[in-house]
Amino acid sequence: MRGASVCLLLAGLSQAVQVYLNPQPAVPSTLSPSHASFVLSRHLGLEFLESAGDDLHGELWNEQPFVGQGSRSGLLLTIDEVDARDIIPPSMKASFSLSDSTSVPSLSSLILTYLHRARHAYSSIYSEPSHTSQGIPRFLDIFAVSSPATETFISETSALSEFLDADEASTDKFAAFELKGLSHIAETYGCSSEQYQLAARTTRAVLQSALSKSNINLALLTSSASTSRSKRLAQPPQSPLPPPSPIPQQPISGVSTCFLSENVCTNSTNSCTGRGVCLQASKAGKTCFVCACNKTTTSNGKTQTWVGDACERKDISGPFVLLAGSSIVLVLLIAGSISLLAGIGDENLPSTLTGGAVGVKKE
Repeated sequence: MRGASVCLLLAGLSQAVQVYLNPQPAVPSTLSPSHASFVLSRHLGLEFLESAGDDLHGELWNEQPFVGQGSRSGLLLTIDEVDARDIIPPSMKASFSLSDSTSVPSLSSLILTYLHRARHAYSSIYSEPSHTSQGIPRFLDIFAVSSPATETFISETSALSEFLDADEASTDKFAAFELKGLSHIAETYGCSSEQYQLAARTTRAVLQSALSKSNINLALLTSSASTSRSKRLAQPPQSPLPPPSPIPQQPISGVSTCFLSENVCTNSTNSCTGRGVCLQASKAGKTCFVCACNKTTTSNGKTQTWVGDACERKDISGPFVLLAGSSIVLVLLIAGSISLLAGIGDENLPSTLTGGAVGVKKE
């Protein structure tokens, strides 16, 4: 009964469970839940909690070369299969899949089970992150816009990086993480968003770093989540809330595009069309980058103001206000003059004006 709990958990997972192991063991491409439990436990150095009962278990036990045997640290990761396609390096191939997988518990229970087991075999345990002792790695500073989705991703990635960087010579540490931040970013911003693409590239780089560690046995499990790929892909990308701007020519509420980083702003706007620079702006705790438009001088000495997300439009509000104001003043002057003339039309002229008038001589 030692391995029964993991076996039942694997049997209860949703369809198309793929298991990626590094280093790769020599195992069949398809395994039953009980055999998968045995292979996974041995890979993570926890085979003492499994029983090699049937013939296939015995073959797997004696198969050489096989990794594990407590000589390396263990790292167990789980992620939704949709996100896995965007983060697994091409060099990493699936070791096996489950032959019989039906209905539903998530991979969270599997993570908790292995964390419980690992406490009997490893001295240092890394589990679901809250606040890492080393703070946020510098490479995560690129996520300038904070949201619940990005905070989850940053927290997970920080804890995973802390595990990979801690005592690299040690073979007595174990970590297990359910990677949910990438999925949350996809649900919030969309799979085609800059935020998701940046998070996927970051996760792939961290995973590549784990693969390069010779003292770590890595196990990555992917499984279908309740959210389908078609539903995820149908969601349009969303921009960070309301994009702020420090520019006086354009109020904060008037900016429609706010970019995640200065480089993204520069590339997306062609350096603000050469008429401005990308500056950091903040509003309601959100930070991003927008174009700060400059004024230019024409060949005849006139000053031209530029507006727009990429400083692509001339600001005609000043000349328009001047023209409209002049027209209104002119209309008022004409109306006042007509009214004044109408008011004095029936009055006699002063004697000084009529004194020099010569009467008509009658013959």
